[in-house]
Amino acid sequence: MEIGQIIKRRREELGISQEELALKAGYKSRSSINKIEVDGRGLPQSKIIAIANALRTTPAYLMGWESDTTSAFDYISGRFGEYAGEMIENFHRLNEKGQKEALKRVREMVHIPEYVKNQSPVKIFNTDNRAYLEPVAAHERTDIEVTEEMKKHDDAFFDE
Repeated sequence: MEIGQIIKRRREELGISQEELALKAGYKSRSSINKIEVDGRGLPQSKIIAIANALRTTPAYLMGWESDTTSAFDYISGRFGEYAGEMIENFHRLNEKGQKEALKRVREMVHIPEYVKNQSPVKIFNTDNRAYLEPVAAHERTDIEVTEEMKKHDDAFFDE
């Protein structure tokens, strides 16, 4: 199967129009996507990654080198919710200053009740394929930034 056919099939699987794919991949019109799907024309190497991201797959899948459409984007969205992959994709587009500001805003939002999911009484950490539970403190500080040194002090206190 040719790259154009693979792109068309994946686009149709996701229910995305040629126009929507064109916009997500940085093209100005759907005619560019149509040309690519018809005979692979007009697909520079630099656009393969953009199209793969828009189709939530890998460049290797589009090139016909692998048969599985699963990508890191799908894994992240499946594991952390439908918006997680898009969050990471947009975060990646930011420069360092923008990333720091985005992280700051997310940190602020997790302390606003209307934006936060109901939390479990424990956090689950997977390390070396083993699960660990950590209690979630009901009195976590929100008025200051908690340092690693403060966390170590608290851990030592509770370990006694």
